[in-house]
Amino acid sequence: MHFGFEDEANDKGLPPWMTSFMSLSSVFALISMLANSFLGSGSTVNLSSTVRQLLVVGPLIELGRRLFQWLSARIRFRLSITAQFDEGDPAYDWIMLLLKQEDVWRGSRDFFVTANSSRRKWDVQICPDSDTKDHAEYVPTYHDAQLFRWRGCWVEVSRSRESLEGRYTSRGTYRSLSSLHITMYTLNMARVAELVEDARSRYVEVNLPNVVIHIADEPDYGSPWTTVKHRMRRPLSTVILPPGVVDNLVNDVKEFINSEDWYSEAGIPHRRGYLLYGPPGTGKTSTIYALAGTLNLEIYSLSLASDFVDDAFLQRAADEIPKNSIFLIEDIDCAFASRSGYEEDNLGRLARDAFDLDDDMPMSMRVPRSEVTLSRLLNVIDGVGSEGGKLFFATDMQTNYIDRLDLALLRPGRIDHKVQYELATEEQARALFMRFFPPVRFPQLAVPAGTVNVKGVEKERAGVDALEDSSLEQTVSAPPGEHQAASDATSPSTVLDTFATAFAAQLPQNEFSTAELQGYLQGHKADPEGAIMSVQGWIDELRAERGTRKKREEERERRVREKRERLMLERDRPKEKDQDRHSDARTENPTLGSDTGS
Repeated sequence: MHFGFEDEANDKGLPPWMTSFMSLSSVFALISMLANSFLGSGSTVNLSSTVRQLLVVGPLIELGRRLFQWLSARIRFRLSITAQFDEGDPAYDWIMLLLKQEDVWRGSRDFFVTANSSRRKWDVQICPDSDTKDHAEYVPTYHDAQLFRWRGCWVEVSRSRESLEGRYTSRGTYRSLSSLHITMYTLNMARVAELVEDARSRYVEVNLPNVVIHIADEPDYGSPWTTVKHRMRRPLSTVILPPGVVDNLVNDVKEFINSEDWYSEAGIPHRRGYLLYGPPGTGKTSTIYALAGTLNLEIYSLSLASDFVDDAFLQRAADEIPKNSIFLIEDIDCAFASRSGYEEDNLGRLARDAFDLDDDMPMSMRVPRSEVTLSRLLNVIDGVGSEGGKLFFATDMQTNYIDRLDLALLRPGRIDHKVQYELATEEQARALFMRFFPPVRFPQLAVPAGTVNVKGVEKERAGVDALEDSSLEQTVSAPPGEHQAASDATSPSTVLDTFATAFAAQLPQNEFSTAELQGYLQGHKADPEGAIMSVQGWIDELRAERGTRKKREEERERRVREKRERLMLERDRPKEKDQDRHSDARTENPTLGSDTGS
């Protein structure tokens, strides 16, 4: 019902609270008119004084409430500063960590409870004084606004959610975007900048022991980087590569980060690309993680083999990566082939052809195809529409042939540094053994080999204890010449050096990856001598397993070839029938062929 008082008041330029008062007055007049009409003008029964007081007091209370809201909104506008932080932006994570450390939502009574995992969740500690280990994480729903004091300034925080109606993730969960609204009751704009810088400093300090990895693992309609994980920093010394490879890579990245001014003065885009290629398990991804931990960089990882990654998703993901971060694209060799042409491996070529001819092919036999085009990937690498200062790393899926990638991708300016990874050499196997059995953990073996000969190291299966004196009087069983090689490699040589040399000497060159060797040594992490004695049996077992796998792949290739040939015959059979029909028609009526030429 509309009485027209608000329009008249607004035309006169009155404030909103005055229009509210006029509206309430009109409502009161209407109630009085209805009451008098109901009771009758000549009736002796009148409204009681209590009812009349309520009819007067009620509108006055409502008027006072609205007047208070109007005044408080204007006072708040004059005396406060409000900033909004959207989920998906790095600043959102900074503020969430600050709120967590300030125990802003400690008093919450509404939680999501999940098991502990490497995924980042902004949880709170329910019992901070308890000595028991938490196996669950308690994440507040953040529905209620909270007020807290930061460096002498009152700060109010609220969280809102924007639901994406009808949109679900690949895991079937409902998605919504969150925004933080920070209101600081101060007239100094610089306090907002101080709050943001304090939040960022805390974020950097807290994540020093970890490598932060942002992963795009589902088709999200908000931020593409849907998952954030933490991994303990890995020292570069633990990445076993040929001498000089890691040092050259680290120095190159440091020089790039420190040369922003030079790039600007030279008019060259501040970006640098790296391609790490080689067989699986040779340490490509481990190198990137160790590099990020050493230089305090965050990783944004995306696989082109994911079925939801297309041109638009790739561009959106690249645009949201902040400066001085690592953009890691994995499985880049599955996206597209070289335009100059190359011959695919037999299984991949046959499976792809059969897939094109028959949509019912099992998923296990299909070759991954990316929806990303070469032109879009090149634009992303070139930095179109994105900020500079990013490190671009690409790793291949399973190939060791760099010529399978398009030359436009490999040209300088896009891929500036290439690092080839190979299967483990003898030097790498020896270094890996020494990493698993350092002298700190095995001081009883860090004795000169020239003074003590060891054949069997006495040990306990639950852990390595002190070596018994009786065990130091035996001799080591190793192929001839190994003791001399160990002595030449290190002077003076220790028992551990001798063990490492004996272990590496039994491994064939460039046949096993460092990941396979690491998996084997993990089974003997408390038994260095057992690792040496059992390595030959492990080699025979792994070779037999590879032989079985190869036969299985050859059998699968044969079935794919037969299916491809059968499908091609079925496709060509209608054409042969049409040709036979036309041939029979010409035989019955020879003039059909001569009419066209006359």
